[in-house]
Amino acid sequence: MDLDDFLGNVSIRKSRSVRALPAILREAYTYNVPALIMKSSTDRLSRDGGYSFFLGTPDDAMRRIASWLITRNSDAPNNLAALIRPLWARHGREDIAMCALLLANIDHARVGTSPWKLLADSLMPHEPVEGLLLCVEEILRSGRQPPSENQMSGWLQSNGVLPTLALLCIHASMIKGRIPTEEECETLRKMDELDVSELTRRIRARILEID
Repeated sequence: MDLDDFLGNVSIRKSRSVRALPAILREAYTYNVPALIMKSSTDRLSRDGGYSFFLGTPDDAMRRIASWLITRNSDAPNNLAALIRPLWARHGREDIAMCALLLANIDHARVGTSPWKLLADSLMPHEPVEGLLLCVEEILRSGRQPPSENQMSGWLQSNGVLPTLALLCIHASMIKGRIPTEEECETLRKMDELDVSELTRRIRARILEID
């Protein structure tokens, strides 16, 4: 059985059940994983990245799963929005990637929320920078607007991972043509604690170079 067969055999009822979907998605992730992928490598990446699992599901398979999920719930976007938190809480690498795809494609106008609020509300006390960046880039790639200046300012003044999320959003939106505000740059200059990884050090340096 291939991925399309597996998804096609999922009942309509289960494909619209927030309770049933995490287990269904966990099985769907196992399809089309390259035969030569080394389990020791994915185990190490899972451990080093802070994920509960990392199966190595290819991007095209993830997008097919997301497309199936969105199609099955096209008239019930609330189901997709409600799925974000349990998937994020389980915290597999593929779960985070699926959240990124859903956040970018949910009909937020119908749900009455925004991708940035759903993302921020789902975050755990510690998050892999790579997973946050994946979400930020996917949301912006879908044509969504960056977080508002008020959102960005609030995140920068917060604790935990929200300042890092703001840093990633500022940098990613720069690539789309947005110029960081003077207040954002001033705050970033004073926040050495953001430099928790080589990636965040490089990103902060790039932002402040333009000032």
